[in-house]
Amino acid sequence: MDIRIFIGMPLRYAKSVLQDKNVPYVIKHTVSRSHFFQCDTSEIYIIRAQMRENVAHLLVNYTLQKSDSVKQILQVGEKV
Repeated sequence: MDIRIFIGMPLRYAKSVLQDKNVPYVIKHTVSRSHFFQCDTSEIYIIRAQMRENVAHLLVNYTLQKSDSVKQILQVGEKV
């Protein structure tokens, strides 16, 4: 199995597939340090997936949402 197929997928989906295939996995959480985006803690997605020694290593992060300042800049750009 090419573990990279999980990149961009919800964590819950990746976990269910790995459990069905009896593939052990490790989850590591990371956080965004950007001030331009806010985290939506209701959804966790895979941002990196690697297979090492027959164990899937998943790096996950919360969904990022544009801050109000980024939304304003984008709206101004659309009007130009």
